[in-house]
Amino acid sequence: MYILTQKQHMIYIRRINPRLYTTMTKTLEIDIRSAEGLKLNRRLLNKKTFAVAKIGEKSRKSHPDVSRGSSPTWNCKLEMPMSGTVQFIYIEVWYRTSSGREKKIGEAKIPTSDFMGRYSPEGHLNFLSYRLRDEYGDKCGIVNVSIMVKPISTDEFKSHTVTKDYGACSSQAAETGLWRLRSEPPSIDGYGDHRIVTGVPVWCVLQRPT
Repeated sequence: MYILTQKQHMIYIRRINPRLYTTMTKTLEIDIRSAEGLKLNRRLLNKKTFAVAKIGEKSRKSHPDVSRGSSPTWNCKLEMPMSGTVQFIYIEVWYRTSSGREKKIGEAKIPTSDFMGRYSPEGHLNFLSYRLRDEYGDKCGIVNVSIMVKPISTDEFKSHTVTKDYGACSSQAAETGLWRLRSEPPSIDGYGDHRIVTGVPVWCVLQRPT
């Protein structure tokens, strides 16, 4: 993997360690757009619903949809940090009862490999749809989202690698990238062999306008 830097009208190409790159904390732009065919106890839902995005221990909630239908629209745009070690993020759909209690309808488990990596570079907008499943594993609808990994700047990358991985070597080695981790396992494009993919009804990648 390579990174471009520009100094005094000259462009330099430096090779970076793929393992360091994939373990960095990234920022996701998530748009929880809508859902389709929401069911509760195998019946189409007729309640106000909201969606929740979960990444590790962090979660963000959308505003409720007031249509009280089985195909709500939220268009809730969120920015959330994601550690490079995270393998899945979750989108949950909830409803609020007449007594004010919140109950989960179902959730979608999204592998990070579906929106980042070889076929989905940073800065590209991915439109994705996933099957929702309830606590028993039964199908209870579809959720539509768009996800983009915000591109990391060269300054952020340099700060991360120097602080975390080059702290025990000289500043010259840190600047040139001559030092390498001793226990680095072999990998292909920064990924191991255990890539997990789930069924995706819709998948599309678009270049975000500049």
